[in-house]
Amino acid sequence: MKPLAGKTILVTRGASQARPFVDRINKEGGRALRTPLLHFQLNDSKENQEILKKLHNYAWVFITSSNGVKFFFELVNKVGVRIPDTLRFAIIGEKTARTLNTYGLNADFMPSSFQADTMAEEFFREESVSGRILYVRGSRSRDVLPEKFAEQQVFFQAITVYDTLLLKEHQKKLRQLINDHEIDALTFTSPSTVQAYFAIMRGMPDTGRDLPCFCIGPTTASQAEYFGFRNVLLPEHYTMEDMVEKMVQFFS
Repeated sequence: MKPLAGKTILVTRGASQARPFVDRINKEGGRALRTPLLHFQLNDSKENQEILKKLHNYAWVFITSSNGVKFFFELVNKVGVRIPDTLRFAIIGEKTARTLNTYGLNADFMPSSFQADTMAEEFFREESVSGRILYVRGSRSRDVLPEKFAEQQVFFQAITVYDTLLLKEHQKKLRQLINDHEIDALTFTSPSTVQAYFAIMRGMPDTGRDLPCFCIGPTTASQAEYFGFRNVLLPEHYTMEDMVEKMVQFFS
């Protein structure tokens, strides 16, 4: 019998990003319920356009997610500006780096851990910053990097290239699944998905806090613990493949 046989796993990631994750869960015998909680939308503000028109004023661009890369370049192409040859990219995570590669660019700096505070610590220890930093973010991104930049007294500009919106179409279905105890485990791939989950479950007598909760990294896990999950599990490596391995170990 396959290790996840008979287990129903809630996948909260967006449909376009969840396919390999869903396939891997199904391959291990589980039933992956794809129920995206968030929707991402380009933030095409006039302020953003003005920032990008002055891209040559910056030495570094910091991006911490694949969505950040995707929407940054969507905005760059929409405004019609060119990426200066002197511009360098600081990236968190292999997947984010691969997304950057699709635009013909390589990461100039990657931290050893997929965490913003580690990124800042290692960056300022290893790199000599002689120019401005552009921090690319989503509307729900945490303020860890801006706080670190302020501590280091470096000039930086934050640009919110996408808005993170709560999807309403799956709310009734999710509440019913939890109420009927039809879910065996939850998965979260960002702090925002944890926040969205509890926004949807507000007012429910059973919010699923006793379910095993598999999180992609320590920041997401911390958010799950903050919201009261009692069984938060973290893979050894912060990838979705390793999340499935963690599920296999847990249910075995």
